[in-house]
Amino acid sequence: MFALVDANAMYVSCERSFNPGLEGKPVIVLSNRDGCVVARSNEAKVLGIKMGVPFFQLVELRQQHDIKVFSSNYTLYGDMSARLMSTLGHFVEDVEVYSIDEAFLQVDGYEGLYPSYAGLGQSIRDTVKQWLRLPVCVGFGPTKTLAKLANRFAKSLPELNGVCVLDTKEQIDNALATFPVKDLWGVGYRYSSMLKRYGIITAAQFRDAPTSGSTMS
Repeated sequence: MFALVDANAMYVSCERSFNPGLEGKPVIVLSNRDGCVVARSNEAKVLGIKMGVPFFQLVELRQQHDIKVFSSNYTLYGDMSARLMSTLGHFVEDVEVYSIDEAFLQVDGYEGLYPSYAGLGQSIRDTVKQWLRLPVCVGFGPTKTLAKLANRFAKSLPELNGVCVLDTKEQIDNALATFPVKDLWGVGYRYSSMLKRYGIITAAQFRDAPTSGSTMS
């Protein structure tokens, strides 16, 4: 069983970690030389700010909504990432760093330490929030692909409280039936467009397609 831990809007969350007054306000972080937006808080997303939009196009919107703007601070983000990964190592031995804000955890063999996968996920969330003031979401699945898919649900469905577990056939089937194939880890726009021509729209259809490369792994 794998867990995928992902920090929410990592760059923005790092800025908020050291400036709690930014909570609840629209915040964006800019790329090198302040060219375009590379991170957005949920409040900024609600305003319609897209990833990669040139900063000069946001002058009026920034004035209207008092958007807080930060230049990228990669030294800070790298340090916070290292602290995050170190914190995850307090829960399991096998931590595979996937990116600056994501890591896969091998969680098999820890059943005696935690009441459930959901309980482990909440413990991770609570500890990271307490120690680093970073919000994270946790997805569990029997493969890395399914753990990453579960993490997407954990982020998008408030009722899950940041943790999604896919560990039964019914849960997995229901999740795949509604999940767009274009959003699957590793599929991409061009491949999903080809799949669409064959009538493959959902992750379940992709899994069940009669081709050797379509297994969920």
